[in-house]
Amino acid sequence: MKTILEIQKLDRQIRVLEREVDKCPASIDFKNYKKLLQEGKHRFEQLEAQASEVIKSYNTALNRLSKYKGNSEIVKKRNVDGISLDNISGLISDTNSLASELIEENRRVEDLVRKSEEIVRRSADLSNKLTEAKLRANTIKARIEAKKQEVAPKIAELEAKIKALEPKVEDKEKYEKYKQMKQNGIFPVYVNLEGDFCGGCKVELPLNFIEKLKTKKMLSCEHCGRIIMYDGK
Repeated sequence: MKTILEIQKLDRQIRVLEREVDKCPASIDFKNYKKLLQEGKHRFEQLEAQASEVIKSYNTALNRLSKYKGNSEIVKKRNVDGISLDNISGLISDTNSLASELIEENRRVEDLVRKSEEIVRRSADLSNKLTEAKLRANTIKARIEAKKQEVAPKIAELEAKIKALEPKVEDKEKYEKYKQMKQNGIFPVYVNLEGDFCGGCKVELPLNFIEKLKTKKMLSCEHCGRIIMYDGK
């Protein structure tokens, strides 16, 4: 068991070095770059949907204007010389109604134009940002690679130490379980009992679990799955 814990200690040091790469400024820049690409894709999809809606509304407006044009021709061709006084109010009402509808339709068209201009502007801004980000991507990747190369010798040295320790592991079954849990993202695998809490996930443990742990010396945490060790203190 002692050898497995020594290997886990070395694995911890490897994790620290790997996190140095993950948290270096270049890696953060690259994550932001990927986030921008994802947001850009989503934003372009939104803009495309908005543009389709504007086109649809614009076509509807054109159809309405065609109808109004026909109505205006009817109003213009009415024979005002032969119309009776009783029907003059009707002609005036028709003309006023048509004029009001045309004004309202003109307002809708102007609104569509404004929306179209805004879509074009926002699309251009987003396109410029994405182009700039893509130009910086290769530089960012080179910086990440340089950081990886910086820590690579240290990681290789630690991995060599682990290889040297593996033949000394007595409980091969426990070591295989350790490697499997580590591969599944459960790390550290072995943790200490810290008061009444799991040393891994920091969840408070039930009293009956702690009493059982004191007898068994090792038990899997019911919350995170790590193996809690009890050293008798």
